[in-house]
Amino acid sequence: MVLYFRFILCFTASIFLADGSHVDVWKNYNFRLPGGAQNIPPIGTLNVERNAKIFGGRDANIQDFPYQLSLRRSGVHACGASVISLRWALSAAHCTYPQPQTNEISLRAGSSNRLFGGTIISVAQIVNHPRFSEYTIEYDVSLLQTVTDIMGQFIAPVALPPATSGFAPGTGANVTGWGLQSVPNSLPLELQFVEIPLITMEQCRSSWPAEWIMEDMLCAGQPGRDTCGGDSGGPLVINGYQMGIASWGVSDCSGNLPSVFASTAHPTIRSFIQDYSGV
Repeated sequence: MVLYFRFILCFTASIFLADGSHVDVWKNYNFRLPGGAQNIPPIGTLNVERNAKIFGGRDANIQDFPYQLSLRRSGVHACGASVISLRWALSAAHCTYPQPQTNEISLRAGSSNRLFGGTIISVAQIVNHPRFSEYTIEYDVSLLQTVTDIMGQFIAPVALPPATSGFAPGTGANVTGWGLQSVPNSLPLELQFVEIPLITMEQCRSSWPAEWIMEDMLCAGQPGRDTCGGDSGGPLVINGYQMGIASWGVSDCSGNLPSVFASTAHPTIRSFIQDYSGV
């Protein structure tokens, strides 16, 4: 599975649906690399993009990940998201920036298939973190309030951690989504999951330009396992707690560079979620 993204140049991401039709879903997601395009890693010619994906994973059953949502733009999968309460979902701000009309956004819940099954839920309100920056990709958090309860078969909220809590480096984390499994390719129909280990901020900053890795971010990764385009906004979960939101990473989805997540335990992010959603 592949879960992350950043852009060196303006990037238009495309997906192919099962029927072969071509749909530009990410045409508004044109981002520079954090810190500016001049700060390209001195690691050959690796392209970096702002779309997260799942690489090196396998098919997942929604019964095992009942919090997983597909965030849809005009009826087409664009990002991942997660259920955090009856009326609130959590995703990445870059998935809802610039903020779209609520009638453009919907959520599919309770299905492993990104095209069929489960329940389609309308969105009443979208709240991006007020400190989200498309330049640095800091505070990459979005809350979506739904019109109706997010409930039904194979649907359940994921727990959020207390502020400032965390797990030791090396702890395995589950990441899930419908992102690319290889590059280039089309998005999988079935939900994917992979386990990747947390790494220290020091390791992350030594892999990426240090100034790109902010205190509100969390890093995880392992060669051969990664997030990729289409996984953005999806959950990173450890022991039942959603510790991260898929944010960005390397575009080849190889795991050779760490994936980067918004940290849900960071005090500024955790208080934002609690203040708006009550969770």
